[in-house]
Amino acid sequence: MRITSLLSKLPDQLAFMGPSRHQLLIVSAGWVVVAVCEAAAYTLLALTVAGSQPIIAVLLSAAFAVVVTVIVTRSGFITGGQLAGNMYTSLGDALDRAKLSSFSEAFRTQVSVLAGQGIPGMMSIPAHQLQLLLHAPLLPLLLMVGIALIGGLYITLMAVVLLSLSLAMQFYAQGVLKSVDRHRHQAELSAAQSMREFIDHLDLLRTATGKNKSIDRVAAKWVMQEQALSDTNKGAAIASFWSSLSAALPLVGLAGYVLLCESLSGGELLALIILIGRAAAPLEELAVIGTRINDLQAAINSYEQVIRTPVLDDPAPDQAEVPKGNHIRVEGLTQPPALTEVSLEIPEGSTFLIRGPSGSGKSTLVELLMRFDDPQCGMICIGGVGLEHMGYAEIVNRFAYVGQEPILFTGSMADNIRLGRPDASDADIEKAARQALLGPLIDRSELGIHLAVGHNGTLLSGGERQRVAIARGLIKNAPLLILDEATSALDSVTEQGIAQVIRKLPQTVIIVTHGAPSIWSPSKVLMLAEGD
Repeated sequence: MRITSLLSKLPDQLAFMGPSRHQLLIVSAGWVVVAVCEAAAYTLLALTVAGSQPIIAVLLSAAFAVVVTVIVTRSGFITGGQLAGNMYTSLGDALDRAKLSSFSEAFRTQVSVLAGQGIPGMMSIPAHQLQLLLHAPLLPLLLMVGIALIGGLYITLMAVVLLSLSLAMQFYAQGVLKSVDRHRHQAELSAAQSMREFIDHLDLLRTATGKNKSIDRVAAKWVMQEQALSDTNKGAAIASFWSSLSAALPLVGLAGYVLLCESLSGGELLALIILIGRAAAPLEELAVIGTRINDLQAAINSYEQVIRTPVLDDPAPDQAEVPKGNHIRVEGLTQPPALTEVSLEIPEGSTFLIRGPSGSGKSTLVELLMRFDDPQCGMICIGGVGLEHMGYAEIVNRFAYVGQEPILFTGSMADNIRLGRPDASDADIEKAARQALLGPLIDRSELGIHLAVGHNGTLLSGGERQRVAIARGLIKNAPLLILDEATSALDSVTEQGIAQVIRKLPQTVIIVTHGAPSIWSPSKVLMLAEGD
């Protein structure tokens, strides 16, 4: 029973929705009140039709039920917006504290789908899903009171049997939906991941497969998604058939029973038809919610997985230690599969160069130095303080990092360089850009540092993108600068020019390179062997 299962788990699943949990519980109670008020209004209407209640009571109860429904619905929409806002905040906090090693391609796709579809879909929980999950099953039960008042015990029992059969048919319809819909969410996630890969690596796909075949990988995923949606639509058609049949069963069955076995007036029969018809209507709604429940359950599970991603423990502000200086000491650092028992010291103000073949753990080492992750074994200290005892903001302020693959955002060169120091002036940005040998690029455009870089920097060459990233690292003026293959796309002359600028810097510089170490004039060279 999909609905019963979700309702039983709902309190636990609302627990991690933060401040919205209280409002959701209030809205849930509101839908219960709506069901009671609507059942009372229909019961009074039936009694009036049967001839035992004045019309004024029906009008007053109906008006009150409408007012309560409007209030609860409006509260549901407001709470839905608050819920989405709170969930986005919790998602941002979780991603901000998550270990960067968790950000696999599959995880990033999951986050993209969750942020773009999952959380917006959960905005409908208070105003729509809770209405169907609480109001729909509760209303028929409450209407049994009115049926009992008019028809007596036997007719009430017959109504219960007919509604139970109708409900069983609805559950069967939901089972059909569940069986055909189980692969749809995964197919959508897989298609989204392939589309992301296609957009990010279109240049590679075109050069490898040609223009016409570059989309084959994502097209195959679209076919799978289309098939999953087709299967869901077929299941929905079967479910709709059983839903329509089950909706007619209580009405036809009770009318037939009364006509054949009971002696009631025309008014009483009409009153019973009104009540049983309204009692059966929500059961039909439950069939079409099957797919929505699957989406809701998948989104809740995905959200729960993301916000419970392993995080880096940050000490409390009053317990965080501040390093004295920037001397780096590493002892017994082990991080499988690349690093084993690595120990080193990097004096403050030195130029430390790391070399080694691919797979030797060079990038892993510098990522651990910046606490992108915590090592399996060993210790990393800056200024005599272990990284785990430093506030994460303290670590961020001490490092500037330039990677091999420069990350540029849509906007101007100035926008991208200013990410290194948000309060930097245009003069500071131009100075850093010229230090990174971007002067010719600036001078040939009338926009200067405000020239557009295009989507992901596509209007710049690979070397220009790397130099923009280097300028971003320089402008931060952090005491520790890490260049992880940051000049791999530069020609030898430009690389030597960058090296000359770097050698003049007063801060500690850690360089990862496959190139000749001589141009950097390092104080010390660490050579990592594969498997170190």
